[in-house]
Amino acid sequence: MSNTDSAKTFFDKFSNEYEAQNRYKYEWYRWTVDEVLRQINVEKPVILDLGTGNGEIAIRAALKFPHSRVIGVDVSSSMINEAEKKIRKIGLKNVRFIVSSMENMKIERADFVVSHLAFHHVKNKPLVVTRIFKILPRKGRLIIGDWFKPTGTYEKEIEKLRARNPASSKRFDESWQDFISEPSMKEYSEKHPKEYTISQNELANIMKNAGFRKQKTIKMLLATFAVVVGEK
Repeated sequence: MSNTDSAKTFFDKFSNEYEAQNRYKYEWYRWTVDEVLRQINVEKPVILDLGTGNGEIAIRAALKFPHSRVIGVDVSSSMINEAEKKIRKIGLKNVRFIVSSMENMKIERADFVVSHLAFHHVKNKPLVVTRIFKILPRKGRLIIGDWFKPTGTYEKEIEKLRARNPASSKRFDESWQDFISEPSMKEYSEKHPKEYTISQNELANIMKNAGFRKQKTIKMLLATFAVVVGEK
């Protein structure tokens, strides 16, 4: 079974449990969502959300930018069903969802491409980043908030950042511990499909090699999370 197939099988099965987790209540999760959306800097963008899952980012983007067009893409039809239930309930008209892998998506243009806690499932990251580069206009952005495998140098930078922000660091630590202590997380973690986690620096270099003129990393007080941005 390919990684795409295993991810589809897993998220099809766990779509209801994923929705029930209500991850936005956790500070570490809110930080990544908010930082991803903060990088969108025009009022009427076309936003492509890769690995949209239950539509968390896509829906928040559609609400924050009511004149935008938002497209959410996910390999799991069950997760897309959950997302579509929510937009019908809310009555959102500027967002739609497509069932597809990131590698095989058929999208011709977007002003911003975002991905939130999903890019670690992609094995061939250079291929996907290069395809994204081609559909973006000049100054378009690829914005990836994800789980990373930080280098030792990066971890030392975060240690210094944490030392300057002890109270906030404690809140992030407690938030993460609360999340991983959830009863549903045990089975979720045990059956989770294979991940292809890289460092923040590796992702920035992949963006650079694909042609992105600028790259930046927005650091979180937890070294394993960050938002990496490439601008065309």
